[in-house]
Amino acid sequence: MKNKWNYNKISKELQKNGYYVFEEYFSKKDLKEIKDTLLRTLNYIKPCKEANLQKKYYKIKKFDSKLKGHWYDISPYNINILQKLHKPEMINFVKTYFKTKDIFSGRPAIHVHDDENDKLLDPHQETNQFARDTLVFWSPLFDTNEKNGGMAVYKNSHKYGYFEHKLEHPRLGKKSWTDKYTHIDEKIINRFERIHLKVNAGSAVIFLSSLVHSGYNNKKKGSVRITITERFNPLKKIPFLKNRNATIKIPFQGINYNKIPD
Repeated sequence: MKNKWNYNKISKELQKNGYYVFEEYFSKKDLKEIKDTLLRTLNYIKPCKEANLQKKYYKIKKFDSKLKGHWYDISPYNINILQKLHKPEMINFVKTYFKTKDIFSGRPAIHVHDDENDKLLDPHQETNQFARDTLVFWSPLFDTNEKNGGMAVYKNSHKYGYFEHKLEHPRLGKKSWTDKYTHIDEKIINRFERIHLKVNAGSAVIFLSSLVHSGYNNKKKGSVRITITERFNPLKKIPFLKNRNATIKIPFQGINYNKIPD
């Protein structure tokens, strides 16, 4: 990793910008092993000699798109990936940042965007977690740019607390996949400058859950953008452990995030 674990510097960057970029969070060796892990899981669905992860993905998609979905649903729970994701230095930093000895894994996930996938989330904040305030981890396995998409952040949006989120998708209406996702009103979004982050393969972005962010479409034919994400939840502001009627994760709607007590 190029970055040194200067906790004070990282914390200041998070407070100032809402995010921090770790260059080469995953070493080249770790990155290859993660890709090999994903490839082995794809080969379990339908064995073949294809050694290119992106090409293998499209073959499985053509073979059975439903099983392709099962692949990225189960993959983030592979111990090989979790061991590399949950570096001791990262866990210690999160504990230090939140001033707690206890951190909960919110939801490790693999996100896949091929050249036909338009299921991107519009500008939103990271809600529906155990704790109100979390640190979010986002790392692409392939370089991201304006052609194959990536992540955008909205400058200084983390400094205004949590905004109201609406359920209906502004571009796609009420398609089934949007039922559990929300977005922020465009009038609020237009107040902030959008910054497109170009992140190299194996590097990682950590950002505050209050930072408004969104995705970009993958417009590069034949490519697949695969990212690993995680949400680190501190033992703070967790309604589930204070209210016997609360759900394990804070609902997207129907609650004022800014008034959740410690």
